[in-house]
Amino acid sequence: MDGDVPTYRRNFRTTLALEGDKAPLIRGAAASETTGGPEVSRSVTLRAADDVDSSVDDPLLVPGSPPPFALPVDRYYFVRNVFLLLGVVVILPWNFITNASDFWMYKFRNVSAPYDYSYTHKTPLQAHVFGAFSVASTFPSLIAVYLGTLFNHKIRQETRNILGFSLCIAFFAILTAFVKVNTDNWQVEFFIVAVVLVALLNAFVSWLQGGVMGLAALLPSDYMHNLVIGMAVGGLFASILQIICLTGHTDPTAAGLAYFICAIFVFVVTLACFVAMLSTDFFIHFMKHPEASIQNLVSLSDLEITVSPLLVLRKVWPQALSALYALCVTQAVFPAITVLIVSSNVGSGSLWTGRFFLPVCCYLLFNTGDLCGRIACSYLPLDERHEKVVLFLSLARTVFIPLFMLCNAHPRHYLPVIFDSDVAFVLLMATFSFSNGYLLCASMLQVSRKVESYLQERAGFLMCSAIMTGLTIGGFLTVLLVKLL
Repeated sequence: MDGDVPTYRRNFRTTLALEGDKAPLIRGAAASETTGGPEVSRSVTLRAADDVDSSVDDPLLVPGSPPPFALPVDRYYFVRNVFLLLGVVVILPWNFITNASDFWMYKFRNVSAPYDYSYTHKTPLQAHVFGAFSVASTFPSLIAVYLGTLFNHKIRQETRNILGFSLCIAFFAILTAFVKVNTDNWQVEFFIVAVVLVALLNAFVSWLQGGVMGLAALLPSDYMHNLVIGMAVGGLFASILQIICLTGHTDPTAAGLAYFICAIFVFVVTLACFVAMLSTDFFIHFMKHPEASIQNLVSLSDLEITVSPLLVLRKVWPQALSALYALCVTQAVFPAITVLIVSSNVGSGSLWTGRFFLPVCCYLLFNTGDLCGRIACSYLPLDERHEKVVLFLSLARTVFIPLFMLCNAHPRHYLPVIFDSDVAFVLLMATFSFSNGYLLCASMLQVSRKVESYLQERAGFLMCSAIMTGLTIGGFLTVLLVKLL
Protein backbone atom coordinates (compact mmCIF):
# COMPACT_ATOMS: atom_id res chain seq x y z
CA MET A 1 0.00 0.00 0.00
CA ASP A 2 1.26 3.47 -0.87
CA GLY A 3 2.12 5.12 2.45
CA ASP A 4 1.07 8.57 1.23
CA VAL A 5 -2.49 7.54 0.40
CA PRO A 6 -4.48 6.30 3.41
CA THR A 7 -7.11 3.65 2.86
CA TYR A 8 -10.20 2.81 4.86
CA ARG A 9 -11.92 -0.45 5.52
CA ARG A 10 -14.87 -1.83 7.41
CA ASN A 11 -14.45 -3.03 10.98
CA PHE A 12 -16.61 -6.01 11.91
CA ARG A 13 -17.50 -4.58 15.31
CA THR A 14 -18.45 -1.14 14.06
CA THR A 15 -19.96 0.27 10.92
CA LEU A 16 -16.74 2.17 10.21
CA ALA A 17 -13.31 2.12 11.80
CA LEU A 18 -13.86 5.01 14.22
CA GLU A 19 -11.50 6.33 16.87
CA GLY A 20 -11.07 9.31 19.13
CA ASP A 21 -8.81 12.29 18.69
CA LYS A 22 -5.62 10.70 17.31
CA ALA A 23 -4.49 12.30 14.05
CA PRO A 24 -7.97 12.94 12.58
CA LEU A 25 -8.48 12.84 8.85
CA ILE A 26 -12.18 13.87 8.80
CA ARG A 27 -14.11 14.90 11.87
CA GLY A 28 -17.81 15.52 12.31
CA ALA A 29 -18.75 18.28 14.73
CA ALA A 30 -22.33 17.28 15.43
CA ALA A 31 -23.72 17.28 18.94
CA SER A 32 -24.03 14.09 20.93
CA GLU A 33 -27.29 12.22 21.17
CA THR A 34 -28.86 9.66 23.48
CA THR A 35 -29.81 6.27 22.12
CA GLY A 36 -31.61 4.68 25.04
CA GLY A 37 -28.45 4.06 27.08
CA PRO A 38 -25.39 6.13 27.95
CA GLU A 39 -24.72 9.29 26.01
CA VAL A 40 -22.89 8.52 22.77
CA SER A 41 -21.01 11.18 20.89
CA ARG A 42 -21.58 11.44 17.15
CA SER A 43 -18.30 13.32 16.78
CA VAL A 44 -16.25 10.77 14.89
CA THR A 45 -12.86 10.51 13.32
CA LEU A 46 -12.21 8.38 10.25
CA ARG A 47 -8.88 6.62 10.72
CA ALA A 48 -6.61 5.01 8.18
CA ALA A 49 -7.01 1.25 8.19
CA ASP A 50 -3.38 0.75 9.19
CA ASP A 51 -4.00 2.57 12.48
CA VAL A 52 -6.95 0.41 13.57
CA ASP A 53 -6.23 -2.33 16.09
CA SER A 54 -8.28 -5.14 14.65
CA SER A 55 -7.51 -8.73 13.84
CA VAL A 56 -8.97 -10.89 11.14
CA ASP A 57 -9.67 -13.36 13.93
CA ASP A 58 -12.09 -10.98 15.66
CA PRO A 59 -15.54 -12.57 15.93
CA LEU A 60 -18.29 -11.10 13.77
CA LEU A 61 -20.48 -10.75 16.88
CA VAL A 62 -19.32 -10.44 20.46
CA PRO A 63 -21.44 -10.71 23.63
CA GLY A 64 -23.00 -7.40 24.56
CA SER A 65 -22.33 -5.80 21.18
CA PRO A 66 -25.16 -3.96 19.37
CA PRO A 67 -27.18 -5.99 16.84
CA PRO A 68 -26.03 -5.97 13.22
CA PHE A 69 -27.14 -3.00 11.13
CA ALA A 70 -30.47 -3.64 9.38
CA LEU A 71 -32.82 -1.39 7.42
CA PRO A 72 -36.40 -1.15 8.73
CA VAL A 73 -39.09 -2.79 6.63
CA ASP A 74 -41.86 -0.83 4.90
CA ARG A 75 -44.64 -2.98 6.37
CA TYR A 76 -47.45 -3.74 3.91
CA TYR A 77 -45.84 -1.15 1.59
CA PHE A 78 -47.65 1.49 3.61
CA VAL A 79 -45.14 4.30 3.00
CA ARG A 80 -44.97 3.48 -0.70
CA ASN A 81 -48.75 3.63 -1.02
CA VAL A 82 -48.88 6.90 0.92
CA PHE A 83 -46.54 8.42 -1.65
CA LEU A 84 -48.89 7.18 -4.37
CA LEU A 85 -51.69 9.06 -2.57
CA LEU A 86 -49.48 12.13 -2.21
CA GLY A 87 -48.93 12.07 -5.96
CA VAL A 88 -52.69 12.03 -6.47
CA VAL A 89 -53.18 14.94 -4.07
CA VAL A 90 -50.56 17.30 -5.49
CA ILE A 91 -52.09 17.07 -8.99
CA LEU A 92 -55.73 16.65 -7.95
CA PRO A 93 -56.77 20.33 -7.51
CA TRP A 94 -55.74 21.34 -11.02
CA ASN A 95 -57.28 18.22 -12.56
CA PHE A 96 -60.57 18.58 -10.70
CA ILE A 97 -60.80 22.27 -11.58
CA THR A 98 -60.11 21.70 -15.29
CA ASN A 99 -62.25 18.55 -15.56
CA ALA A 100 -65.21 20.47 -14.14
CA SER A 101 -65.51 22.11 -17.57
CA ASP A 102 -69.30 21.68 -17.63
CA PHE A 103 -69.53 23.60 -14.36
CA TRP A 104 -67.39 26.52 -15.59
CA MET A 105 -69.14 26.63 -18.98
CA TYR A 106 -72.48 26.80 -17.18
CA LYS A 107 -71.33 29.50 -14.76
CA PHE A 108 -70.05 31.73 -17.59
CA ARG A 109 -72.74 30.94 -20.18
CA ASN A 110 -74.86 33.44 -22.08
CA VAL A 111 -77.79 33.70 -19.64
CA SER A 112 -80.07 35.23 -22.29
CA ALA A 113 -79.87 32.14 -24.55
CA PRO A 114 -80.48 28.40 -24.05
CA TYR A 115 -77.49 26.57 -22.60
CA ASP A 116 -75.28 25.10 -25.38
CA TYR A 117 -73.87 21.74 -24.28
CA SER A 118 -71.73 21.48 -27.42
CA TYR A 119 -69.89 24.73 -26.57
CA THR A 120 -69.75 25.73 -30.25
CA HIS A 121 -70.63 29.36 -29.54
CA LYS A 122 -68.64 30.41 -26.48
CA THR A 123 -68.85 33.68 -24.58
CA PRO A 124 -65.57 35.58 -23.98
CA LEU A 125 -65.48 34.32 -20.38
CA GLN A 126 -66.01 30.72 -21.53
CA ALA A 127 -63.25 31.03 -24.13
CA HIS A 128 -60.68 32.48 -21.73
CA VAL A 129 -61.49 30.86 -18.39
CA PHE A 130 -58.95 28.03 -18.70
CA GLY A 131 -56.26 30.34 -20.02
CA ALA A 132 -56.83 32.60 -17.01
CA PHE A 133 -56.71 29.59 -14.69
CA SER A 134 -53.40 28.50 -16.26
CA VAL A 135 -51.74 31.85 -15.65
CA ALA A 136 -53.31 32.31 -12.21
CA SER A 137 -52.25 28.87 -11.05
CA THR A 138 -48.72 28.69 -12.42
CA PHE A 139 -47.19 32.07 -11.56
CA PRO A 140 -48.12 32.04 -7.83
CA SER A 141 -47.14 28.37 -7.75
CA LEU A 142 -43.71 29.21 -9.12
CA ILE A 143 -43.20 31.87 -6.44
CA ALA A 144 -44.33 29.42 -3.75
CA VAL A 145 -41.89 26.76 -4.95
CA TYR A 146 -38.95 29.18 -5.14
CA LEU A 147 -39.70 30.53 -1.66
CA GLY A 148 -39.99 26.96 -0.42
CA THR A 149 -36.60 26.09 -1.92
CA LEU A 150 -35.03 29.00 -0.04
CA PHE A 151 -36.80 28.73 3.31
CA ASN A 152 -38.17 25.19 3.69
CA HIS A 153 -35.09 24.11 5.66
CA LYS A 154 -36.05 26.61 8.38
CA ILE A 155 -39.42 24.92 9.00
CA ARG A 156 -39.82 21.32 10.13
CA GLN A 157 -41.09 19.17 7.29
CA GLU A 158 -44.00 17.87 9.39
CA THR A 159 -45.14 21.43 10.14
CA ARG A 160 -44.90 22.80 6.62
CA ASN A 161 -46.52 19.78 4.95
CA ILE A 162 -49.42 19.54 7.38
CA LEU A 163 -49.92 23.32 7.08
CA GLY A 164 -49.94 22.96 3.29
CA PHE A 165 -52.59 20.23 3.51
CA SER A 166 -54.76 22.34 5.83
CA LEU A 167 -54.64 25.46 3.66
CA CYS A 168 -55.49 23.47 0.51
CA ILE A 169 -58.52 21.96 2.23
CA ALA A 170 -59.62 25.42 3.41
CA PHE A 171 -59.43 27.01 -0.06
CA PHE A 172 -61.21 24.05 -1.67
CA ALA A 173 -63.97 24.46 0.92
CA ILE A 174 -64.37 28.15 0.02
CA LEU A 175 -64.55 27.29 -3.69
CA THR A 176 -67.14 24.61 -2.94
CA ALA A 177 -69.29 27.16 -1.10
CA PHE A 178 -69.72 29.13 -4.37
CA VAL A 179 -70.99 26.16 -6.39
CA LYS A 180 -74.68 26.56 -5.53
CA VAL A 181 -74.58 30.37 -5.41
CA ASN A 182 -76.41 32.01 -8.34
CA THR A 183 -73.76 34.13 -10.07
CA ASP A 184 -75.65 34.89 -13.30
CA ASN A 185 -75.88 38.61 -12.51
CA TRP A 186 -72.24 39.00 -11.48
CA GLN A 187 -70.33 36.65 -13.77
CA VAL A 188 -67.31 38.96 -14.16
CA GLU A 189 -66.96 39.37 -10.41
CA PHE A 190 -67.28 35.61 -9.89
CA PHE A 191 -64.68 35.09 -12.63
CA ILE A 192 -62.23 37.23 -10.64
CA VAL A 193 -63.06 35.44 -7.37
CA ALA A 194 -62.59 32.04 -9.03
CA VAL A 195 -59.22 33.05 -10.51
CA VAL A 196 -57.98 34.32 -7.12
CA LEU A 197 -59.10 31.14 -5.33
CA VAL A 198 -57.48 28.94 -7.99
CA ALA A 199 -54.25 30.95 -7.67
CA LEU A 200 -54.12 30.60 -3.87
CA LEU A 201 -55.07 26.92 -3.96
CA ASN A 202 -52.42 26.03 -6.52
CA ALA A 203 -49.76 28.09 -4.76
CA PHE A 204 -50.13 26.08 -1.56
CA VAL A 205 -50.46 22.81 -3.49
CA SER A 206 -47.16 23.61 -5.19
CA TRP A 207 -45.58 24.39 -1.83
CA LEU A 208 -46.82 21.01 -0.64
CA GLN A 209 -45.58 19.36 -3.83
CA GLY A 210 -42.08 20.74 -3.31
CA GLY A 211 -41.97 19.30 0.20
CA VAL A 212 -43.32 15.93 -0.91
CA MET A 213 -40.85 15.63 -3.78
CA GLY A 214 -38.04 16.52 -1.41
CA LEU A 215 -39.11 13.69 0.90
CA ALA A 216 -39.45 11.22 -1.98
CA ALA A 217 -35.92 12.08 -3.12
CA LEU A 218 -34.57 10.87 0.24
CA LEU A 219 -36.17 7.46 -0.17
CA PRO A 220 -35.28 4.70 -2.65
CA SER A 221 -36.15 5.48 -6.28
CA ASP A 222 -39.27 3.27 -6.17
CA TYR A 223 -40.91 5.83 -3.91
CA MET A 224 -40.24 8.68 -6.34
CA HIS A 225 -41.69 6.50 -9.09
CA ASN A 226 -44.82 5.89 -7.02
CA LEU A 227 -45.18 9.63 -6.48
CA VAL A 228 -44.93 10.27 -10.23
CA ILE A 229 -47.42 7.47 -10.97
CA GLY A 230 -49.81 8.96 -8.41
CA MET A 231 -49.80 12.26 -10.28
CA ALA A 232 -51.15 10.50 -13.38
CA VAL A 233 -53.65 8.47 -11.36
CA GLY A 234 -55.07 11.73 -9.95
CA GLY A 235 -55.79 13.02 -13.44
CA LEU A 236 -57.35 9.73 -14.53
CA PHE A 237 -59.53 9.67 -11.41
CA ALA A 238 -60.83 13.18 -12.18
CA SER A 239 -61.62 12.23 -15.80
CA ILE A 240 -63.54 9.10 -14.80
CA LEU A 241 -65.57 11.09 -12.27
CA GLN A 242 -66.40 13.64 -14.97
CA ILE A 243 -67.67 10.94 -17.35
CA ILE A 244 -69.76 9.34 -14.58
CA CYS A 245 -71.41 12.69 -13.91
CA LEU A 246 -72.13 13.20 -17.62
CA THR A 247 -73.49 9.67 -18.02
CA GLY A 248 -75.97 10.32 -15.24
CA HIS A 249 -77.02 13.59 -16.93
CA THR A 250 -76.00 15.37 -13.76
CA ASP A 251 -76.79 19.07 -13.50
CA PRO A 252 -73.56 21.10 -14.07
CA THR A 253 -73.70 22.66 -10.61
CA ALA A 254 -74.32 19.26 -8.99
CA ALA A 255 -71.37 17.86 -10.93
CA GLY A 256 -69.17 20.73 -9.75
CA LEU A 257 -70.26 20.09 -6.16
CA ALA A 258 -69.39 16.39 -6.55
CA TYR A 259 -65.92 17.21 -7.91
CA PHE A 260 -65.00 19.60 -5.12
CA ILE A 261 -66.43 17.55 -2.24
CA CYS A 262 -64.62 14.48 -3.56
CA ALA A 263 -61.39 16.49 -3.72
CA ILE A 264 -61.77 17.60 -0.09
CA PHE A 265 -62.41 13.99 0.96
CA VAL A 266 -59.25 12.76 -0.79
CA PHE A 267 -57.22 15.55 0.84
CA VAL A 268 -58.49 14.65 4.32
CA VAL A 269 -57.81 10.91 3.84
CA THR A 270 -54.31 11.59 2.49
CA LEU A 271 -53.56 13.97 5.36
CA ALA A 272 -54.54 11.25 7.86
CA CYS A 273 -52.31 8.71 6.07
CA PHE A 274 -49.44 11.21 5.94
CA VAL A 275 -49.64 11.84 9.69
CA ALA A 276 -49.67 8.07 10.30
CA MET A 277 -46.64 7.65 8.03
CA LEU A 278 -44.61 10.10 10.12
CA SER A 279 -44.49 7.60 12.99
CA THR A 280 -43.46 4.52 10.99
CA ASP A 281 -39.97 3.12 11.64
CA PHE A 282 -39.20 3.02 7.93
CA PHE A 283 -39.99 6.71 7.39
CA ILE A 284 -38.23 7.80 10.59
CA HIS A 285 -35.13 5.87 9.53
CA PHE A 286 -34.75 7.80 6.29
CA MET A 287 -36.03 11.18 7.50
CA LYS A 288 -34.80 11.45 11.07
CA HIS A 289 -31.60 9.42 11.05
CA PRO A 290 -30.20 9.39 7.52
CA GLU A 291 -26.69 9.14 9.01
CA ALA A 292 -27.56 5.59 10.12
CA SER A 293 -28.38 4.31 6.64
CA ILE A 294 -25.96 2.42 4.46
CA GLN A 295 -25.60 5.27 1.97
CA ASN A 296 -25.34 8.06 4.55
CA LEU A 297 -22.80 7.01 7.16
CA VAL A 298 -21.82 10.67 7.53
CA SER A 299 -24.47 13.28 6.68
CA LEU A 300 -24.18 16.92 5.66
CA SER A 301 -25.51 17.99 9.03
CA ASP A 302 -22.77 15.98 10.76
CA LEU A 303 -20.08 17.73 8.76
CA GLU A 304 -21.82 21.12 8.97
CA ILE A 305 -21.65 21.59 5.19
CA THR A 306 -23.94 23.95 3.25
CA VAL A 307 -24.42 22.99 -0.40
CA SER A 308 -25.24 25.70 -2.94
CA PRO A 309 -28.31 24.96 -5.12
CA LEU A 310 -26.16 25.89 -8.13
CA LEU A 311 -23.87 22.97 -7.35
CA VAL A 312 -26.82 20.59 -7.46
CA LEU A 313 -28.18 22.29 -10.59
CA ARG A 314 -24.90 21.66 -12.41
CA LYS A 315 -25.39 17.95 -11.77
CA VAL A 316 -29.05 17.71 -12.82
CA TRP A 317 -29.47 20.45 -15.43
CA PRO A 318 -30.30 18.05 -18.33
CA GLN A 319 -33.08 16.44 -16.29
CA ALA A 320 -34.34 19.80 -15.01
CA LEU A 321 -34.43 21.28 -18.52
CA SER A 322 -36.16 18.16 -19.91
CA ALA A 323 -38.92 18.32 -17.30
CA LEU A 324 -39.23 22.10 -17.65
CA TYR A 325 -39.64 22.05 -21.43
CA ALA A 326 -41.88 18.99 -21.59
CA LEU A 327 -44.35 20.54 -19.14
CA CYS A 328 -44.08 23.96 -20.79
CA VAL A 329 -45.33 22.46 -24.07
CA THR A 330 -48.04 20.49 -22.26
CA GLN A 331 -49.32 23.51 -20.34
CA ALA A 332 -49.27 25.69 -23.47
CA VAL A 333 -51.94 23.63 -25.22
CA PHE A 334 -53.62 21.49 -22.55
CA PRO A 335 -56.29 22.26 -21.59
CA ALA A 336 -56.66 25.86 -22.88
CA ILE A 337 -56.33 24.95 -26.59
CA THR A 338 -57.53 21.35 -26.55
CA VAL A 339 -60.71 22.24 -24.65
CA LEU A 340 -61.72 24.50 -27.58
CA ILE A 341 -61.54 21.62 -30.09
CA VAL A 342 -64.91 20.22 -31.15
CA SER A 343 -65.85 17.17 -33.19
CA SER A 344 -66.18 17.57 -36.95
CA ASN A 345 -69.70 16.12 -36.54
CA VAL A 346 -70.69 18.32 -33.63
CA GLY A 347 -73.97 19.31 -35.29
CA SER A 348 -75.20 15.73 -35.71
CA GLY A 349 -77.05 15.72 -32.39
CA SER A 350 -75.11 12.69 -31.13
CA LEU A 351 -74.06 12.64 -27.48
CA TRP A 352 -70.71 11.16 -28.51
CA THR A 353 -69.77 14.02 -30.85
CA GLY A 354 -71.35 16.58 -28.53
CA ARG A 355 -71.31 16.32 -24.77
CA PHE A 356 -68.93 13.32 -24.46
CA PHE A 357 -66.34 14.30 -27.09
CA LEU A 358 -64.14 16.51 -24.89
CA PRO A 359 -64.40 14.50 -21.66
CA VAL A 360 -63.37 11.29 -23.45
CA CYS A 361 -61.06 12.41 -26.28
CA CYS A 362 -59.42 15.26 -24.38
CA TYR A 363 -59.37 14.68 -20.61
CA LEU A 364 -59.72 10.89 -20.31
CA LEU A 365 -57.40 10.16 -23.22
CA PHE A 366 -54.74 12.58 -21.97
CA ASN A 367 -54.73 11.22 -18.43
CA THR A 368 -54.76 7.60 -19.62
CA GLY A 369 -51.88 8.19 -22.02
CA ASP A 370 -49.97 10.12 -19.35
CA LEU A 371 -50.35 7.22 -16.91
CA CYS A 372 -49.32 4.66 -19.55
CA GLY A 373 -46.21 6.71 -20.33
CA ARG A 374 -45.16 6.79 -16.69
CA ILE A 375 -45.73 3.06 -16.27
CA ALA A 376 -43.84 2.31 -19.50
CA CYS A 377 -40.87 4.25 -18.15
CA SER A 378 -40.45 1.69 -15.36
CA TYR A 379 -40.27 -1.20 -17.86
CA LEU A 380 -38.41 0.56 -20.69
CA PRO A 381 -36.34 3.17 -18.85
CA LEU A 382 -33.90 5.68 -20.26
CA ASP A 383 -31.31 5.91 -17.51
CA GLU A 384 -28.88 8.76 -16.83
CA ARG A 385 -26.62 7.59 -19.66
CA HIS A 386 -29.37 8.66 -22.07
CA GLU A 387 -30.09 12.05 -20.50
CA LYS A 388 -29.40 13.87 -23.80
CA VAL A 389 -31.92 11.62 -25.58
CA VAL A 390 -34.60 12.57 -23.06
CA LEU A 391 -33.72 16.24 -23.50
CA PHE A 392 -33.93 15.97 -27.30
CA LEU A 393 -37.33 14.25 -27.15
CA SER A 394 -38.63 16.93 -24.79
CA LEU A 395 -37.54 19.66 -27.21
CA ALA A 396 -39.08 17.76 -30.13
CA ARG A 397 -42.52 18.01 -28.46
CA THR A 398 -42.64 21.64 -29.63
CA VAL A 399 -44.26 20.35 -32.82
CA PHE A 400 -47.47 19.60 -30.89
CA ILE A 401 -48.21 23.32 -30.40
CA PRO A 402 -48.90 24.18 -34.08
CA LEU A 403 -50.51 20.78 -34.71
CA PHE A 404 -53.17 21.30 -32.03
CA MET A 405 -53.74 24.90 -33.11
CA LEU A 406 -54.55 23.66 -36.63
CA CYS A 407 -57.19 21.24 -35.30
CA ASN A 408 -60.92 22.06 -35.24
CA ALA A 409 -60.74 24.57 -32.35
CA HIS A 410 -63.41 27.26 -31.95
CA PRO A 411 -63.68 30.21 -31.72
CA ARG A 412 -60.89 31.05 -34.17
CA HIS A 413 -60.19 34.18 -36.22
CA TYR A 414 -56.85 33.84 -38.02
CA LEU A 415 -55.60 30.28 -38.52
CA PRO A 416 -57.23 27.78 -40.88
CA VAL A 417 -58.47 24.35 -39.82
CA ILE A 418 -56.23 21.70 -41.40
CA PHE A 419 -56.80 18.67 -39.14
CA ASP A 420 -60.60 18.58 -38.93
CA SER A 421 -60.73 14.81 -38.52
CA ASP A 422 -61.61 13.44 -35.09
CA VAL A 423 -59.18 10.56 -35.68
CA ALA A 424 -56.30 13.00 -36.24
CA PHE A 425 -57.10 14.75 -32.95
CA VAL A 426 -57.26 11.44 -31.06
CA LEU A 427 -53.91 10.26 -32.48
CA LEU A 428 -52.29 13.59 -31.63
CA MET A 429 -53.65 13.51 -28.09
CA ALA A 430 -52.52 9.91 -27.52
CA THR A 431 -48.94 10.65 -28.65
CA PHE A 432 -48.89 13.97 -26.79
CA SER A 433 -50.03 12.47 -23.48
CA PHE A 434 -47.84 9.35 -23.62
CA SER A 435 -44.71 11.38 -24.33
CA ASN A 436 -45.54 13.78 -21.49
CA GLY A 437 -45.79 10.98 -18.93
CA TYR A 438 -42.77 9.05 -20.18
CA LEU A 439 -40.36 11.99 -20.40
CA LEU A 440 -41.37 13.49 -17.06
CA CYS A 441 -40.99 10.14 -15.30
CA ALA A 442 -37.63 9.48 -17.00
CA SER A 443 -36.31 12.86 -15.86
CA MET A 444 -37.38 12.34 -12.26
CA LEU A 445 -35.96 8.81 -12.02
CA GLN A 446 -32.66 9.86 -13.57
CA VAL A 447 -32.24 12.48 -10.83
CA SER A 448 -32.89 10.01 -8.02
CA ARG A 449 -30.25 7.65 -9.45
CA LYS A 450 -27.71 10.26 -10.51
CA VAL A 451 -27.41 12.43 -7.42
CA GLU A 452 -25.60 11.38 -4.25
CA SER A 453 -27.91 10.50 -1.39
CA TYR A 454 -26.99 13.52 0.72
CA LEU A 455 -27.98 15.87 -2.14
CA GLN A 456 -31.23 14.18 -3.11
CA GLU A 457 -33.59 16.39 -1.09
CA ARG A 458 -32.08 19.51 -2.66
CA ALA A 459 -32.32 17.87 -6.08
CA GLY A 460 -36.00 17.09 -5.44
CA PHE A 461 -36.73 20.74 -4.65
CA LEU A 462 -34.84 21.86 -7.76
CA MET A 463 -36.80 19.48 -9.99
CA CYS A 464 -40.04 20.80 -8.51
CA SER A 465 -38.85 24.34 -9.25
CA ALA A 466 -38.06 23.34 -12.84
CA ILE A 467 -41.50 21.79 -13.24
CA MET A 468 -43.25 24.90 -11.93
CA THR A 469 -41.10 27.14 -14.14
CA GLY A 470 -42.16 25.13 -17.18
CA LEU A 471 -45.82 25.27 -16.19
CA THR A 472 -45.59 29.03 -15.63
CA ILE A 473 -44.01 29.71 -19.03
CA GLY A 474 -46.58 27.43 -20.65
CA GLY A 475 -49.40 29.23 -18.83
CA PHE A 476 -48.34 32.60 -20.26
CA LEU A 477 -47.95 31.05 -23.73
CA THR A 478 -51.51 29.77 -23.45
CA VAL A 479 -52.96 33.30 -23.43
CA LEU A 480 -50.98 34.22 -26.55
CA LEU A 481 -51.86 31.02 -28.41
CA VAL A 482 -55.60 31.41 -27.79
CA LYS A 483 -55.38 34.94 -29.22
CA LEU A 484 -53.57 33.62 -32.31
CA LEU A 485 -56.27 31.09 -33.23
